[in-house]
Amino acid sequence: MSDTMAGWITIDEAAALIRVPKSWLYERTRLNTVPHVKLGKYLRFDREEFLAWARQFHRDGRGRQGTPGVPTLPVAPRPTRRRAPSSH
Repeated sequence: MSDTMAGWITIDEAAALIRVPKSWLYERTRLNTVPHVKLGKYLRFDREEFLAWARQFHRDGRGRQGTPGVPTLPVAPRPTRRRAPSSH
């Protein structure tokens, strides 16, 4: 395999690489939210670009904490609705 093609992987390889179903990955390509190349009916992914895309979803496991320097907005409680008295 040439050096220029060494970084390209198939949808089977890409799905296995990040351990997701192919159907999930097909949906992301349809929505154009994952970097890919479509060559006729064939989908290909640049391995390094694909892994960089996947890394953006990494979470540190500390839960929902605001980003330092970015204020969080307080959430107002939802108003409760009162039902009209029933007339039996």
